[in-house]
Amino acid sequence: MSAWEFGGYFLMRMETPHLAWQAAAPGPERRKATAAVLLGLVVAAFETTVVTTAMPTLTAELHGRQLYAWVFTGFLLASTVGVLLSGRLADRMGRKATFLAGMALFLLGSVLCGFSTSVPMLVAFRVLQGLGAGAVQPTTLTISSDLYTLEERATIQSVFTGAWGLASVIGPVIGGILVEHLGWRSVFWVNVPVGLLAMALLRSAYRDPPVETHHRMDFQAPALGAVAVALVLLALEPHALPRGTNLLPALAAIAATLAFFRQQRRTADPLLSLEALGDATVRAGLLGGLVSGGMLYTLSAYVPLWLIAQAGRSPLGAGVALVPLLLGWAVGSSFGVKLLLRGGLRASAGVGFALAGVGAAVFGLALTHGAADGWLYASLALLGLGLGPAASTCIIASQARVSWAERGAVTSAIYACRMLGGSVAIALVNVLHASVVAEILLLVTVAWAGAWVVRRLAPARPVVLDAPAVAALAE
Repeated sequence: MSAWEFGGYFLMRMETPHLAWQAAAPGPERRKATAAVLLGLVVAAFETTVVTTAMPTLTAELHGRQLYAWVFTGFLLASTVGVLLSGRLADRMGRKATFLAGMALFLLGSVLCGFSTSVPMLVAFRVLQGLGAGAVQPTTLTISSDLYTLEERATIQSVFTGAWGLASVIGPVIGGILVEHLGWRSVFWVNVPVGLLAMALLRSAYRDPPVETHHRMDFQAPALGAVAVALVLLALEPHALPRGTNLLPALAAIAATLAFFRQQRRTADPLLSLEALGDATVRAGLLGGLVSGGMLYTLSAYVPLWLIAQAGRSPLGAGVALVPLLLGWAVGSSFGVKLLLRGGLRASAGVGFALAGVGAAVFGLALTHGAADGWLYASLALLGLGLGPAASTCIIASQARVSWAERGAVTSAIYACRMLGGSVAIALVNVLHASVVAEILLLVTVAWAGAWVVRRLAPARPVVLDAPAVAALAE
């Protein structure tokens, strides 16, 4: 470990231990494996943006508007379980096997979603799709770290970020065009050839690291966590249970949550170590993941619906409205780390969430008062500018506070918190479905509460970063 001063802050370089294996030979083989990772990121970004554009149309056609929220929460709940399992599976089965199995499951769910004849059937297939997506997303990050050294990752990370951002920006437009010209079923099938190509490239070009130890897989923690979240969502669903019985799943959720924490205290292999949980930055990052996931997934799910129902936009017009949000996210993420270095997580995430709250408030006023499209797009861009640095630096700051061996666990935990926050926020918005004003006010409250919590929890001290982050900032 070495240290030097950069911009007035003392930065620590975490050295990566030498690896005796080579994931892919430099040259054509490594380029093929990199292309597979990029395509995996494109598939994940397309699922978030292309599919959401079709949801208002398909739920209306299948007469399932009352289950609109479950199309998203089912996917996010299953993705949370997939994320919690994938880190362990990658260590025991290998990265390649985990990626291929996750992608195959995701593509199978996508094909079946396109053949759905009812919204309950679609929700079931979205759960299958979500399990696969949860395995693919964190595994792509692990594979990219296997392919490149610390110094190389400082450069290649910009390529990965650019690919995700481009796919996210054009996704809503593609989704709107597909819905208007080919029907909503096509949005689920557009990912299939891309995913198959990613599988073929990775299978031929990537080699797994050697597995030195074998441990018994522990499925208790992910299972208990999934049961607790599912029960919370069931309690929040206004049409799922007879009137007056919603308290029963809420009590059961409390019991499942207590069982989850008890199991984590007793197990020798917890999802996140007590040392990591004891760090204030990591705790702030986990809560920031809940807030950023709640904001991003709810906006992706409901902005098209609000614009179609409230402003009379077409599916294409509603999809285009997500472009400034995602473009603002990408631009905000680009300067988030510099803000983190200068003012810590309080500045990057605390100010970011506060800015997102202002953007949500302006969007609500513009939508409910029939303002011009320029106001709608500008407010969504402001939302993205706040969410981008907040979400990205919650991960980066938390990774910098733990050892090299624990970064995968911390990353998966924050990803899981994002999906959990998205699931619960969408369910809460669904409870308020009769009032657009109340729904948007909820998002404003979540954003500003997130800003307050991060500023209270995050320490006001210099941030420790690894070499790639420092190299990226020095360019």
